[in-house]
Parts: sequence; C-alpha cells; structure tokens
Amino acid sequence: SEDGAEGVVRASTKVEHTLQFFRDFAAPRFIGTDARNLADTIRKAAREDYEYAGLPYWATMGQVEVAIWDLLGKTLRQPCAAVIGPVLHRSIPIYMSSNKRDTSPEVEIAHLQERVAETGARCVKVKIGRRMGYNTDMQPGRSAAVIAALRKAFGDAMTIYADANGAYDLPMGLEIAAMLEDHGVALLEEPCPFEDFEMTAQLSAAIRQKGYKLKVAGGENDYALERWRWLTANRAFDAIQPDPMYAGGIFRNLAIMEMGRAAGLLYNPHFPRNGADSAPMLQLCAGAANLWGYQEYRSREDKLDFAHSPVLTPVNGEVTVPVGPGWGIEYDPGIWQRARKL
Repeated sequence: SEDGAEGVVRASTKVEHTLQFFRDFAAPRFIGTDARNLADTIRKAAREDYEYAGLPYWATMGQVEVAIWDLLGKTLRQPCAAVIGPVLHRSIPIYMSSNKRDTSPEVEIAHLQERVAETGARCVKVKIGRRMGYNTDMQPGRSAAVIAALRKAFGDAMTIYADANGAYDLPMGLEIAAMLEDHGVALLEEPCPFEDFEMTAQLSAAIRQKGYKLKVAGGENDYALERWRWLTANRAFDAIQPDPMYAGGIFRNLAIMEMGRAAGLLYNPHFPRNGADSAPMLQLCAGAANLWGYQEYRSREDKLDFAHSPVLTPVNGEVTVPVGPGWGIEYDPGIWQRARKL
C-alpha cells in the first residue's frame, strides 16, 4: 500500500499459465484503489470484464484479493479470521489428500500409512477414476481396489474420502457410489463433469433416495455466483467446495459459504495445500458456521517452498489456525531477490 503495508500470498500453481490475465486485468483493477473498498473493486471487475470471466480470470483476481486480505489484516494488526469474524474454530481437523492417480493401490496405502503415522490424521482422500475420464479408470479395477485396500489397511476407525474429478456419468456414478457405500466411504467429490451440474444434482438426489450415508461434494471449478445460486438452491451437493482463489477470493467465497448455509448445505472448501500455504484456508474455515468434516491438506510436501514462520504442522490430525496478523505467516524477504521473475 502507499503507506508501506505488504500482503503476501502463495499463488495458484496455474499462475505461470495465467500471467497475461494478471497483467491485463488483475493488476490494473487493483492498482490505485482503496483496499478498504475491496468488495466493490471485485464487483466492478466482474461487471466490466464479463466477456473474459472464467477460471483463469477469477483465479488471477482471487490471488490478488487474497494477498490484499493479508495486507488489511497486517494493517489492523489482526488475523484475517478475526477480521472476517467471529472465530468459531481455533484448530482445524485435516485429511491427508493424495493427488496421485498413477500409483498402484499398494503404493498409495504405503504412502498414506506413513503420512498418517507422522500427522495423526484421522481421514484420508484418494483419487478414483480418470480425471474427466468418461467412465474410465487409470488402470482396470484400480478405483475399487484402492478403496478396498484402504479400508482393510486402516480399519473402520479411519474416515475415507474419494475424489473422482468428473470421471463418471450418472449410471456409472451410481455404481461407484454403491461401491463406496459398501466400504463406508464418507465423501464422493466431484463425481460428474463439473460443467454438467444438472447431472451432478441428479446423482446426489439418487444417492439420497437410496438412503446412503455417502455425501456428494463439489464446486472447486465453479466461480460464477449465478451458478452457485443454482447449485445451492437445487442441492446439487451435500457439501460445497468453493476454492478461495479459483472462485475469485475471500469475499466471493464468503458469499458462496452463506448460500450453502442458507440452503442447509455443508462447507468443505477445496484448497490442496500444506504447510504455510494452507493458512488462508485455515482462517477462512475458522469462521465457517457450516464447516463440516476434515479439511484438505496435501499428503505430499510442496517441492517449492520459501523460508517462513511459523511452521504449520499437523498435530494429532489437526492444524492450529495461525494467530499472527493477516494470514499469520511471515516470509523471508530475501525471496524477492532470489526469485525468478515472470
């Protein structure tokens, strides 16, 4: 800011591919504006840039908006969770999220057993199907095999989530749901292609009609608030999973969270990070009245890390919400000199 306050955020892994959006839209929209009018800046951008609206656009805008929240929190000398307020949760239970589809069930089990032993996590999530895969599996039978192996290895006490990333249509989705229900899986994430939101709603309704305990979640790729009004009003999910950056930032995430709460839906955001990168998600969850289940924490450490404090580490399967100003993370300022500039 003009008075020297700084906000820092680790951007999405998509940042190198959305650089032009940052240069042409995000930077011009924010430079010279009053940070206290952040919500109005975002609304104006949505109105004036409507022809470019899409995940690349909103991911870039969201990255800047999340960084400005850090700036505001530091200026106020309060954690962002307190600025959002009120703080309802001081510690967030996490699940070990494995993002691998090219592994065998044996490799997945060994990896997750190691990470569960290290973190005390009481929930794990694995990938099933092929991403947007038209009912195909990465290897024949892998999805059913990895779920069965997980339940056998961890026993009934472990909560299991499964993420399909849009792998199935409605008939196959019902078959997969039955398999997951048989193994006591608690959550099926993004079962159908995200753009076919009506199919997802039909699958969710069919699963409820069968009386399954299995919950359907999704929404990580949905950024339009108009789409979210439909998704929540039609109960397309049991648990909504907007991404704090992909959806365009914290203000828009709070709006989506409230839509879900008003419809009686659960909040379980998408944010595949770990360590310091998880700070915005932790603080956002701290004030969520409809927070549900375990929250995402990558089981594989990020290879690109920066010196920072404090170090956030799961203890007994939970991560304490940072209490420092802003998002609560201080980065070594030397990263700006060492970084490769895009």
